[in-house]
Amino acid sequence: MPAKFLLFLLLFSPICFSQVKPDNITIARDTFGIPHIFAPTDAEAVYGLAWAHCEDDFEHIQLILIAGKARMGEITGKEGAEVDYFVQFIKAKETVDRYYEKDLSSNYKKVLQSYADGLNAFAATHPKEIKLKNIFPINAKDILVGYNLILTSMVGVPMALESIIKGKPDDYIFNASAGSNEIALTSPMTKDSSTYLVINPHVPLEGQASWYEAHICSDEGWNNYGALIPGMMSPAMGCNDHLGWAITFNWPDYVDIYEMEINPQNKNQYKFDGDWYDFDVRNIPLKVKTKLGKIKVKKEALWCIYGPAYRTKKGVYALRYNTMFNVKAAEQWYLLSKSKEYNTFYNAMNMQGIPLFNFMYADETDYISYMFNAYLPKRNPDYNWQKTVPGNTSKTYWNQFYSIVDMPQKSRPSCGYLYNTNNTPFRCTAAAENLDEKTFDKQSAFSWNRTNNRDLRFNELIAGKKNLTFQEFKNIKYDYTYPKETGGIYKTFKPIYSLKEEDYPDIADAIAKLKKWNFSGAIDNRDAALASFTFNYLFKKKKAAYNELETGIEYDTPLLVEAIRYAKKQMIKYHKSIDVPFGDVQRLVRKDKSYPLAGLPECLAAIVSEPQKNGTLLAQNGDSFIMFAKFSKKGNTYESVVPYGESRRDGSPHLMDQMKLYSTQQTKPVTLDRAKVLQSAVSIYHPK
Repeated sequence: MPAKFLLFLLLFSPICFSQVKPDNITIARDTFGIPHIFAPTDAEAVYGLAWAHCEDDFEHIQLILIAGKARMGEITGKEGAEVDYFVQFIKAKETVDRYYEKDLSSNYKKVLQSYADGLNAFAATHPKEIKLKNIFPINAKDILVGYNLILTSMVGVPMALESIIKGKPDDYIFNASAGSNEIALTSPMTKDSSTYLVINPHVPLEGQASWYEAHICSDEGWNNYGALIPGMMSPAMGCNDHLGWAITFNWPDYVDIYEMEINPQNKNQYKFDGDWYDFDVRNIPLKVKTKLGKIKVKKEALWCIYGPAYRTKKGVYALRYNTMFNVKAAEQWYLLSKSKEYNTFYNAMNMQGIPLFNFMYADETDYISYMFNAYLPKRNPDYNWQKTVPGNTSKTYWNQFYSIVDMPQKSRPSCGYLYNTNNTPFRCTAAAENLDEKTFDKQSAFSWNRTNNRDLRFNELIAGKKNLTFQEFKNIKYDYTYPKETGGIYKTFKPIYSLKEEDYPDIADAIAKLKKWNFSGAIDNRDAALASFTFNYLFKKKKAAYNELETGIEYDTPLLVEAIRYAKKQMIKYHKSIDVPFGDVQRLVRKDKSYPLAGLPECLAAIVSEPQKNGTLLAQNGDSFIMFAKFSKKGNTYESVVPYGESRRDGSPHLMDQMKLYSTQQTKPVTLDRAKVLQSAVSIYHPK
């Protein structure tokens, strides 16, 4: 077959064979560049979503597809090759192949393929933007491989594998790297008798996981506005014209590690219930970009009755985890977004395709509900599942899961509020109405979800409150102060009060200043910058991570003094003083724009910053999408904001047009009304 004809098929067959007619699809861009997609059918609507998202961020959409095809090493070298190994190690493609026909409805398969067709059509008409040859055309299964890869990473499998590789499998714990907030109030708590909801994930502000806003509306009853990441074909969280939902990370024990008994006569065999079985031994092919060009390497991977296995000098260890058992997540999110009331929403939750996340629900009937959604296995209580368990017996082999009704959940509390800050599910409302931990399975490590600083601070703010205005509700979400005399942050900070200024004359002024700090990260706070530099230094020296923000860290006095000296030196060198407004130091930056930014790690207005060479703190993680919903008899209203803008394309007017709103804790209005959208749209066009 001639090469030119092959190229023709590659570039144009997705358009020729797609069942979608682009003229049926309308993309209306508002003043912030948000795409509002209108179409007769759901399938046509997701085609339009795919096109619009590619217009704004084709690069990151491609990266998840490339990762799913195990070809990242060809772009990013060794780091990418590690992703390629992982996606083949967990058999992501084989998992999709195994469950595709069984798990998905015929209708959703059409919707999913239509989304793939939209990506293919954009790629065909923008060939110069394609990052790697032979990625397109893609199909519906390729989209699901991306979902499986992302969700398997989210439930902790990479961390478990890393602990095995380091020779410390018993040290594995789901060590979270980000948090989120979700709060719902019913009418007895609100001054205008409305129902309030805040949606507030905390993830990196930039990169593969940053949020994209979209409004999807079809004549088949889909009318949803929300946020998704590249590779998703419907919002992970958001609102429709009847209800809204938020998600926050949860981290019980989703992953088990097994120590395999190896045949001393055959290293490729393991014992199970007294018999020897062969490992499925694969040599995974990898292409790695180097300075000298692409090189080919192979790396061993094993598979056994439990799942993937890895050989180390200390032995072979296998993994078993929840995302091995279905590929329903994408369809479940789609059905959640189309739900009209709680029962329909809860029925969609019963699918248990989404393997993790706390869900917070609120609707126009004044119904609110919190669900600790977790696809958790039923484990043998005779074993300690938070440590390595023996892999030679069926006693540790599980294949059944708890249903959603078995998970912690609470609906319509009499106190009028529900919340989650990645904290324990047994603190989700007023103390008298909280769930009893003793009634839930003890094998699932619910204890890994702790009481944290945001939990404690929220309870300080909500205590005794009634008749909250919508602005007062917003103020709770935008609070940037740590809880008083309690929590991991206070525990970490407390040793400063024991320092005597006269013992350290060179930093006496810095010690005195730190002692005056009121635990606030407001932009005009003149102590927060010094505190931030001090504790950034301490956390790095202690190799502490997100979990230690919750629990606090311990250190000796010499290290604390060293940290304060470092912080003072940085402040004097770059800011000429230790008495500087926090907003002069912590900045939200993209390209040539820079704005002062309030917020601190593990506060309700969460911001994690990284020290820069110019002495500033660059915001990198935290409040990555904020949406407020008010459900009222007078009509539902919505508003949202992201840190930068809708587009990631240089030169776009929407690359940075939300930065000022975000930095000043303001939002933009959101409408789901088609007529209003079309009336005020800046541009209206078809995806072609």
